[in-house]
Amino acid sequence: MSMRVAIVMTVFNRLEKTRKCLSCIRESLSQYPWLKVKIFLTDDGSSDNTAEVVPVEFKDLDIQILKGDGNLFWNAGMNNSWREAIREGGYDGYLWMNNDTYIHPNLWEEIKAAEEYSQANFGKSGIYVGSTQDEVTKEFTYGGFDYVNKWTLLDSFKIPNGEFQLCQCAHGNVTYVSDQVVKKMGVLCEKYLHGGGDHDYTYLAHKAGFPLIVLREYVAYCENDHGKEAKDFNNMNMKQRFKYLYSPRGLNLHNSLLMQRRCFPHRYLLVLTTGYLRALFPNLYSKVYMYARTRKNK
Repeated sequence: MSMRVAIVMTVFNRLEKTRKCLSCIRESLSQYPWLKVKIFLTDDGSSDNTAEVVPVEFKDLDIQILKGDGNLFWNAGMNNSWREAIREGGYDGYLWMNNDTYIHPNLWEEIKAAEEYSQANFGKSGIYVGSTQDEVTKEFTYGGFDYVNKWTLLDSFKIPNGEFQLCQCAHGNVTYVSDQVVKKMGVLCEKYLHGGGDHDYTYLAHKAGFPLIVLREYVAYCENDHGKEAKDFNNMNMKQRFKYLYSPRGLNLHNSLLMQRRCFPHRYLLVLTTGYLRALFPNLYSKVYMYARTRKNK
């Protein structure tokens, strides 16, 4: 079975990470003659010459560089690349990929097997979720998960175990969206600023009846770089906290409320209230949040 895949990416600086990411893609493709891949990469106003360096260093890869104005952030940047791939047409699916995600060669065989599994078990294509691990510790970092508490949205990640697993929602670090899904669901919701669109898209696809299938094995390295957020936020003064609360690169309350409105409307007022409480009383919020997140009752 031959496959034609569009890799969809957006970048802002971080040239060295982009180089490593593309090098891993190049290495993986040499093993699969049945696979045809084109990379659609939006450079959202990088100042490190990404748009000039990439075409020169990766002439052997089919890469189309698209330009952003520096204000697209992740969500709009991904849509910019994705729409161009859809406009060109002819792809079996679209692979979301971050430039700090370094794939293993097994990714393509896992996607192919997931497509066969999905057709055999559900009679349709789906979304195939790649799991990543830290390159040093080898611990799980990103992938697919279920929500196990309807109020706190406590999540339970599906750790790769050698078998395909179903999930309700997923990160977009290395996730394959079949063309059949795109024809029904379209692209990411345009209203998201920076992150959040991946959770929204995968969860609503799940609710629409498409299978979200976690690949059997780890397929990439990717560092979880969000660990310092709570500590840094708690050390800010109140003015800084409220600014960070709404920043696209901060807590992004706008996105949190948007997702509640679209996916979990029963939580909207709760998230709005707790967002402001977090900015006003950060240390107390952290204690209450950790307590609520670890409760087992729904």
